[in-house]
Amino acid sequence: MYEKISFPKHEYESIQNYLNNLGHCYTTRVYKEVGKYIVGKSYIAPWGDILKIDDVQTYWKVSDRPYYDEMTYNEKMEIRKYSEDIGLPYEFIRFSKSTEKSC
Repeated sequence: MYEKISFPKHEYESIQNYLNNLGHCYTTRVYKEVGKYIVGKSYIAPWGDILKIDDVQTYWKVSDRPYYDEMTYNEKMEIRKYSEDIGLPYEFIRFSKSTEKSC
């Protein structure tokens, strides 16, 4: 049985497109989810795919995040609110579709 990985519902289609077209995608995790996702471990997505964590990088400043210039102002502010502004790190996680099958 796999643990769940969550995403905002409005991102499901975009994430699936990245996985299908590029083979991988990224997510940012803050606050209570820092340390939750482990490299090499697989998780089940809300739409049923099994996702494998490929890499986890920890950052303290939002401006250090890869693809920072591609983020919207609101995305930057949301991450900053739950990390940099309160002195906590956040994680930038690369994941891909696993070849494992769900139960």
